[in-house]
Amino acid sequence: MFGNWELKLLLTKFATYAAVSSCVGSVLMQTLRLKQLRTTDTKLEFFDVWLSSWFLKWASFGLVVSLLQLPLQAGAMAENGLAGMFDSLMLSIMWQSAVGSQVSFIVSGFTLLLLSAWGINKPVRFTALLRLVSVVGIILLATSFTFTGHTVALNTVFKGLLVLHILAMAAWAGSLWPLHQSCKALPTDYLVTLMENFGKVAVFFVTILIACGVLLLLQLVEPITNLFTTNYGQLVMLKLIFVSGMLLLAAWHKLKLVAELAQHKNAQPLRLSIFIETLLVVSVLVTTSVFTTLVGPQS
Repeated sequence: MFGNWELKLLLTKFATYAAVSSCVGSVLMQTLRLKQLRTTDTKLEFFDVWLSSWFLKWASFGLVVSLLQLPLQAGAMAENGLAGMFDSLMLSIMWQSAVGSQVSFIVSGFTLLLLSAWGINKPVRFTALLRLVSVVGIILLATSFTFTGHTVALNTVFKGLLVLHILAMAAWAGSLWPLHQSCKALPTDYLVTLMENFGKVAVFFVTILIACGVLLLLQLVEPITNLFTTNYGQLVMLKLIFVSGMLLLAAWHKLKLVAELAQHKNAQPLRLSIFIETLLVVSVLVTTSVFTTLVGPQS
């Protein structure tokens, strides 16, 4: 049974995953909304304001959590209670380690996202620059996960695949709650368009997610029978079950529910299904947090 420090680090990892996913998904949703015709419809304006607020809250939360990571790691190493979190020697050691590099990337990433959020209401000519700032921030966040954990020994190519895998998962997972909210906030015609646009880009993200995931799995779990005989492999299998459920629901949305929405103007079935998919996302993030924090591949 893991102790208090392991639990704190586990919760921090989960919170970081949730913040990164929510921010990436929000940026994607904002981009898709910009493709729709601008209008003075109050409902659309309300949703856009909500989406901006959602992004800002998660970016702020992510920055706070990232600033806690170094003291928590120092405390876990010192094993001296809360005082260990402020031990200058331990903090210095952690800062000079891979953990320090990871934290610097995470803090920089969330800071850039907050800067891009601050400039949302600035003149249109700054829009492209702000998008670039947010993209750089997102890439820094995804890259931060290559510094520590069981993937640290991977070569550059596989670390690149890991970054793509994280970006694809974050874009898909982080979009779900905004889509859930859009089901009650947007007029049906705009909702159908948004769902159709998301369905097109989701195919790309899911393809990247699966392709990179399979290649990483073959690299990390060797022989493949370790999927069934080790704690790490069994947790990976559990994650794959949750992801498979997400894929089935995503296909159901694209092939069935969006078409029914366009015909019957009833968003409730779609909203309920997206809520269930969101619960599966939470399960995926919890499982990933456990096997990246507490266990590692047998090989």
